[in-house]
Amino acid sequence: MGQILNANCRNCNFETDFNYGGGRFNYHENCPVPAINKETGYFENVNYITEKNNPLYLFYTDKQLKGDNGNNNVYQNFTLELNQTNNLCPNCKQYSFDFAINMFY
Repeated sequence: MGQILNANCRNCNFETDFNYGGGRFNYHENCPVPAINKETGYFENVNYITEKNNPLYLFYTDKQLKGDNGNNNVYQNFTLELNQTNNLCPNCKQYSFDFAINMFY
């Protein structure tokens, strides 16, 4: 099941909403996952199914973008996991980027 999540940085107040995971009718073809574009440094919502091996993207499911999640839950989509807290902020480059669910689809 897909989710719409809100991302908010506790340090610099950068904020955005993004889709995570495919909907029940198209999850085999479309699985949006947040990522950082290595060329631009921008936060993007990328189809993991078609781009998972693309060296241009670093996904928030990769350990490199995850800080200490503490005892918080993770957002899971099949084998992919996002930390709720302390992810790398694409704006200020601190591990202060938190994700929260807005809705399911």
